[in-house]
Amino acid sequence: KKAIEELGGQISLATKVTEGTTFTIELPLTLAIAEALIVSVNGQRFAVPQSAVREVLEVESSSTKILENNEIIPYRGKVLPLIRLARVFEMNHQRADNFHVLVIGEETNAVGLAVDRILGQREIVVRAIKDPLAQSKGIA
Repeated sequence: KKAIEELGGQISLATKVTEGTTFTIELPLTLAIAEALIVSVNGQRFAVPQSAVREVLEVESSSTKILENNEIIPYRGKVLPLIRLARVFEMNHQRADNFHVLVIGEETNAVGLAVDRILGQREIVVRAIKDPLAQSKGIA
């Protein structure tokens, strides 16, 4: 109940004899519930909308190459540009022998989001971020 109220919502219940109890949860329209893939980079957790992820790959570091100053990996007979989440958030990061790549985007403009670990899946509550976080690079 406390968590729902902190989000600006409310919970109510109605009980009818022989029918049971109905719980109603109301959340503001500015909130949404989404399925997310929970990943870890340098010990920090991030949620990536599952609807954006086409595929998850496990990659050996030795398979990465540099093409025109961009890191790439071979992917389905082509190359996939890599974006390292650690670099986006300017984290000090030691590269492991293996890492995971979330393939995001359509086939012609897909990119790979490199993360350390896949922690699991969760339903998350999404709400608008107010300044100053809204202006931060990589935060939505």
